[in-house]
Amino acid sequence: SIVLLSTAMLATRSLFNLEHQNTGFETEGRYTVDLDLKGSGFKPEGLPGAYRAMEDALKALPGARHVSFARYLPLEGNEWGSCVTVQGHPAPNPNDTCFADWDRVSAEFLDSIGVHVTRGRGFTGSDEGGTVPVALVNEAFVKRFFPRENPIGKHFGVNGVQYSDSFEIVGVTQDFKLTDAREDAQPMFLRPMGQRYTGYKKPEEQGAEESSLYLNRMIVQFDRPQTNAEQIIRGAITGVDRNILVIHVRDYPYVVAANFNDDRLIARLTEAFGLLALVLASVGLYGVMSYTAVRRTGEIGIRMALGASRPRIVSLMARSALTQVIAGVAIGLPVSLLAGRLMGRMLYEVHADDPLALTGAVAALAACVSIAALVPAIRAASIDPMDALRAE
Repeated sequence: SIVLLSTAMLATRSLFNLEHQNTGFETEGRYTVDLDLKGSGFKPEGLPGAYRAMEDALKALPGARHVSFARYLPLEGNEWGSCVTVQGHPAPNPNDTCFADWDRVSAEFLDSIGVHVTRGRGFTGSDEGGTVPVALVNEAFVKRFFPRENPIGKHFGVNGVQYSDSFEIVGVTQDFKLTDAREDAQPMFLRPMGQRYTGYKKPEEQGAEESSLYLNRMIVQFDRPQTNAEQIIRGAITGVDRNILVIHVRDYPYVVAANFNDDRLIARLTEAFGLLALVLASVGLYGVMSYTAVRRTGEIGIRMALGASRPRIVSLMARSALTQVIAGVAIGLPVSLLAGRLMGRMLYEVHADDPLALTGAVAALAACVSIAALVPAIRAASIDPMDALRAE
């Protein structure tokens, strides 16, 4: 029982930490929209007009504050990433950590998720059609690739050292988690929505660049709760073009919470098994104590006839239960520590030997077992001595 209770508390605390962590961005009042513009027949040259039309239609909705587009949304389960090469730096070795996530977003993206630019500037509408490819990077990117430099105005690229001058850094953003809720924010850079880099030479690189222009995710932020958000968002988008395929409209908190479905399932299962073990331990001890009380009815009668008080009889009966509890705790705690270490990789910001989980398991067991042991003991102490001797 202690082993199952302690693991249940570890899993529950880990789930609580995951669900209440600081991801670095805001989700309340936001709705995500999944589109398929490529499947809807849009060509790359027609995307800017479609984006502007959808943005204008959604901003016209009552209560709409921000509307933004992105290739991927933070913690929605998808990502793009590449090995970064910095201009003026040697090419990374095979063992170097050069990987960085990246995303393509519209100018209002950071505002729509509550993330601020800490240095430099954010994207503007002029960046989308500008001739100089620009990028925003996060603080983790600066720490990894520009640890002792001011990154503003520096250049970097992906897909090899020959492209190390591809993008100019114009701003630094706060860190936020893009792909993995269990890890710290990773190095990441953002590129403007419609800006296309034309320097790639290989067909596969050119194809990937063209594919990245399709921003199939949207965030719509409202300043008040919406009871029919999906209906009005779908209506606004199909009002622009009935051919646009809207796959999903979901609450952003729900999208982020889906990252923890496995943890939630494990926590609920361990809680159920822990509760079952607690009930079985309590019922088992209650049965043993009741049986013992019946067998010792005559002894209890004699003791009470010779002057033993009721508290004395209760103490006598409860002593054997206490012995079993102490033995269970002595065996259960070391096994609980071992079980906690075995599930250590599943835990988030809670140690396998967390004292709160261990003491909570012991306290829960002690409370339930005390009630299970005291009820038969009090009943035994309430026996009339003459009735007990007569039964004997």
